[in-house]
Amino acid sequence: QVAHSKLDERRLMRLPVWAFFPNLIGYARVALAFLGYHFALIDWRTTVGAYLLSQGLDAADGIAARMLGQSSDFGAVLDMVTDRASTACLCIVLGHMYPELILTLTGLIMLDSFSHWFHMHASLKLGLGSHKECTNPLLRFYYRRPVLFLVCSGTELWYIALYAKKFADAAPAASAIYTITMPVMLFKQLCNVVQLGVAMATILEYDEQQRRIPSPPSANPKFK
Repeated sequence: QVAHSKLDERRLMRLPVWAFFPNLIGYARVALAFLGYHFALIDWRTTVGAYLLSQGLDAADGIAARMLGQSSDFGAVLDMVTDRASTACLCIVLGHMYPELILTLTGLIMLDSFSHWFHMHASLKLGLGSHKECTNPLLRFYYRRPVLFLVCSGTELWYIALYAKKFADAAPAASAIYTITMPVMLFKQLCNVVQLGVAMATILEYDEQQRRIPSPPSANPKFK
């Protein structure tokens, strides 16, 4: 049994990072999202099913990475970019279906992108091991695993319900889900605003500290 375990470990070591099982799940998430967008205007059932399965696999890749010892920076970035891009692309579809909501939808995309990437950069500057390490009380609550899962799931359900309620045979159930998940979506936007503000303040403080550090003398001074 020990020999078996060592053999499996050696096989894993020879496996290229791009072929790690969690990363294969990540590729499947992207493919499912594209499948949903392709049918968005003609078959809401396929779109809802493919999109929700793509979002559901978001939890599966993390579980697989921990169980198989296949965590990687590549996988972490793939996961984060897929999260951001899939919602943004759904908003493109929603903008086509709801022209009157284009400003709102683009605002949601901008807020989500600004908040996440400012926060990521601030975490790097602070030398944190994860972007989920926070000192702000609201963000610490938000990044607790069950809370994060419920808030992100509820927000994605709000988006997909907004999409589905445009179709007559889906409207009754979709409208109910849309109403129920609205507070969750709004809470997520509040967290995005707070996260963006905290991250901006962190980066600005870092820049001010860097300004106060004396510049090293030039290696090639100009002679007068």
